[in-house]
Amino acid sequence: MGLNLADNTVRLLYLYLAQCILGGILFFMFRHFGILYRRRFLYTWALSWGAFAVYMACTGVVAFYLAQSQSPVRLITSVVGQMSCFLQVLWVLRGTYELITERAFNRRQFKVILLAVFCIAVASVILFSQNVQNANLRHLARVGSRTLAMGSGFLFTGIVVLRNRKFSRGLGQRMLAASFIIFSVYQLYYFAEVVVNLADQRMEVPGFFGVADLLLIALMGMSMVIWLLEDEREKLGRSNKELDMFLYNTSHDLRAPIASILGLTYLGKLEFEEERARMFMDMIEARIKKLDMVIGDILSLSRSKKTEPRMEELCLKDLVDETITDIKFNKGASAIELDYNPSVADVFVSDYNQIKIVLNNLLANAVKYHNLDQPRPYIRIGFIRSDDQVEIIVEDNGQGIPEESLPRIFEMFYRASVNTEGTGLGLYIVREALNKVKGTIDVTSELGKGSIFRIQLENA
Repeated sequence: MGLNLADNTVRLLYLYLAQCILGGILFFMFRHFGILYRRRFLYTWALSWGAFAVYMACTGVVAFYLAQSQSPVRLITSVVGQMSCFLQVLWVLRGTYELITERAFNRRQFKVILLAVFCIAVASVILFSQNVQNANLRHLARVGSRTLAMGSGFLFTGIVVLRNRKFSRGLGQRMLAASFIIFSVYQLYYFAEVVVNLADQRMEVPGFFGVADLLLIALMGMSMVIWLLEDEREKLGRSNKELDMFLYNTSHDLRAPIASILGLTYLGKLEFEEERARMFMDMIEARIKKLDMVIGDILSLSRSKKTEPRMEELCLKDLVDETITDIKFNKGASAIELDYNPSVADVFVSDYNQIKIVLNNLLANAVKYHNLDQPRPYIRIGFIRSDDQVEIIVEDNGQGIPEESLPRIFEMFYRASVNTEGTGLGLYIVREALNKVKGTIDVTSELGKGSIFRIQLENA
């Protein structure tokens, strides 16, 4: 019996050590992937594995070195381990939220959650700590709370991963969802064992559960890597498809105006009469402007994609003034009222070139597609700050956008109407520029009444 006890102790020690090392490996691996791919949820998942490594280390220290101790060191170690367990679940859920929404979690709310997690961890460790007669209650407060949290958190995450359509639905997604769900079942089984024992019933955990936990954790890490590679391959395929479409449409849009110019020039030489020559020159000018518009959009897109963002403090008033200077000679611009009340507080941190591209395109579109026949045509610009998030609003009472076109207006070369004068690149360039600075844009519009574009910038 003594030999078996010693063997079990060594086996359990190796199990804790292996899980701690595996958690550390996964932490550094996902941190590296987060730096490499610049994906927010990878950093968060890395933190979850770091928390798991700390949880396993604290659990092992308490079990093998402080089991009989009543010193403050044991209490502190138990609190750190308990909180690390809860943080692992919290960061797994937060990473899944960031993966699905592609947005950062609200920092203020997260701080409140962290405080609540700390309080729960402290309470679950201290509760019944001095009452030996309530050992089962103490076990429920400590072990039961964390197994319930892990079981519920991983079950929810597994279901989300399995059902969400934004995933690539490849082998990695299925493996990740399966490992999350099975791991949650294991944890809920542990919780059931704690509850049953509290009722003076006997329910033992099978001996292979510890090894199975280790295998499931390794499977989760491997599944995350496989899913990441599949997702990046899918995105690369979409990028290649967009590039092919870009090259084809650009070639077509460039050749058609040039062919028209050549034809009109030839006819102008044959019909060299003053009035007719002026008419041909006007038509040539229109085609050249069209060509210039296409090339200008291509240069803006190329500049946006190639340059790395340089974050600096920007003043919205200065940006608006520069943009108005650029577009004030556009057709109809002088008849439109600019409704903007500048403030010294309209300051934020972002990349100058990307935000300038965004404002240029949005304000130029607002001028181009305005309704000058109404009593008071206007373009309204707003600025709202909430903690470290900034919202810039560009509103107009122009032509508006048809409802059926709204889901596609940010696609490359999409035109909402055959009569549209643009290249179909403007709003696509806006979205790509905002992606470079981790920003998003939403639009609401009603045909004949106008449009509202809302730009949201994080950590600004």
